[in-house]
Amino acid sequence: MTTLRQNPERIYYASPAPITRLETHRVFAERITDDIDAIFRIVQGLVVHDGWVAAYGIEFDDAQRYDFSTLTMEVLLDRAVELGGERLEIPRGPDRRVIGCCRDFATLMVAILRAKGVPARSRCGFVSYFDDTPKWEDHWLCEYWSKVEGRWVFADPQMDPFQQSVLKLDFSPLDVPRDRFLSGGEAWRRCRAGQLNPGDFGIGDEPATYGLASLYGLWFVRGNLLRDVAALNRVELVPLLMRLWRGLDWSAWRLVGAEDDELSSSDWALLDRASELACKTSDGFGELRALYRDCADLRPASPILRYEA
Repeated sequence: MTTLRQNPERIYYASPAPITRLETHRVFAERITDDIDAIFRIVQGLVVHDGWVAAYGIEFDDAQRYDFSTLTMEVLLDRAVELGGERLEIPRGPDRRVIGCCRDFATLMVAILRAKGVPARSRCGFVSYFDDTPKWEDHWLCEYWSKVEGRWVFADPQMDPFQQSVLKLDFSPLDVPRDRFLSGGEAWRRCRAGQLNPGDFGIGDEPATYGLASLYGLWFVRGNLLRDVAALNRVELVPLLMRLWRGLDWSAWRLVGAEDDELSSSDWALLDRASELACKTSDGFGELRALYRDCADLRPASPILRYEA
């Protein structure tokens, strides 16, 4: 605890913010164990990924989703209580879990860890383990500080034993290797340096469904960079498709919604600087927070926080 008190970064990420506070579920947070592995599994017992619903043998029921007028984890747990009772730590079938996305798994784990005083943050980026193609797929992870190992660890709480088996993962999702997940900032940096192809970054969905020609490219990397920067400032948003799926766009947040050719030279410089600081994480912690605070373009507009047009 002495180390935590002396480290501003860990103090910051050990404290909840509006999206991750669990005040209305304080009893639940206090009741459950501090064990990381158990928390990981509790999260898996509360959320089922919308893209995997059929694989679990259940019908898609919109009543299992939580209220999208807010992005908070308190409201997600409210829905979990409605679906399966107040003892949220008791394992339940997928038909009584909240239907969500990767961001919800990651951010719920972050919320519980912060309630326990463990430094944790949601990370938006891309993973290479969804298939055997060279594509990097849009994904969110939880990153937490392991006091035992003295390092930040990536965890993917979406990967329960079923998904681990289907995807044939060759690593533990409680410690995702650094070369299997690239944060939005790291992907941006490597694409801008010509080390990786921006066309390999995105999501394998049908673009015409959302009125788009493609769901891959540098524009997608830019969005995940900005969502990751926001998450590093304890503002955990939703993935690109979650707004589009509801008939909304990202235009309220100019740097996310703009086309590449609409960006100015100063915009590109700002994105490069934000990426540089986001990649440093610990070393760039103070500078990134200051940049986010002082630069309105890096912060999401209020409609983005409330599922509004």
